[in-house]
Amino acid sequence: MDHMQEATRNLIAAIEACPEYRRYENAKQKMYKYPILKKKTDEFRKQNYELQNSDADIFEEADRLWQKYYHIIQYPVVWEYLAAETAFCKMMQKMNLQILENLDFETGFEEFQETFDI
Repeated sequence: MDHMQEATRNLIAAIEACPEYRRYENAKQKMYKYPILKKKTDEFRKQNYELQNSDADIFEEADRLWQKYYHIIQYPVVWEYLAAETAFCKMMQKMNLQILENLDFETGFEEFQETFDI
C-alpha cells in the first residue's frame, strides 16, 4: 500500500502543478475577496449541479437559471471562476476516464439492471 500512497501523493502534486488547477485556485482566491458574490455564485453552482443531475428539460431550465443569476454571472471575477472550475472539472473527468479505460473495471450497471429487472 505504501507504493499506492506514494503514487497518489505524486498524482496530487502533478494535479496541483497543472495549469487548470492553478487557474482554478487563483480564481477561487479572487472570489474570496467578495464574500457576498461568492455566496451567490455558490447558489448558482449548486442549482446548476442539481439541474444537470435531474430529469428536467435541461435547456429550458438552464436558460431560466442563467437569466436568474445573470446579474451575478456578468462580473468578470465570477465568469473567470466558473470558467476555471469548468476547465478543471473537465480535466479531472478526462483523467478519471483514462484511468478507468486502462483498468479492467466493469461499469455496465445499467445493462445488469435491465437484464434482471431490478
